[in-house]
Amino acid sequence: MTGHTELLDAPQTLPAVRPAPQLPVEHAIEGNLPPLVRTVVSSHAIIWTVILTFGPLGLPLIWLSPKYRLWSKLLTTFITLAVTIVLPIALTIYCTQYLIHPVLNAMESANASGGAL
Repeated sequence: MTGHTELLDAPQTLPAVRPAPQLPVEHAIEGNLPPLVRTVVSSHAIIWTVILTFGPLGLPLIWLSPKYRLWSKLLTTFITLAVTIVLPIALTIYCTQYLIHPVLNAMESANASGGAL
């Protein structure tokens, strides 16, 4: 040893200890997107057109958009998924009760009375 003492009194000056600067979430999300996707994500009209046209397939656009708050993203997701699940079930019940059953009942009564003449 040469008698040289290493200065370890200031660990914050070491590069490995210094924290990296934090980027805001909007810049981090937009920084990784291609320019075309960044344009689409920042347009309200495009986002709502895709959600209303393709349903849940448009939800990633609203989640990538920095223009919407968390509560509006959650509400939009919940409403979109509820409509996607409830609407087909409601249409099936309606069609079965009010369209198919009357036709089947009419056919049964026609067959019971000797068939159609």
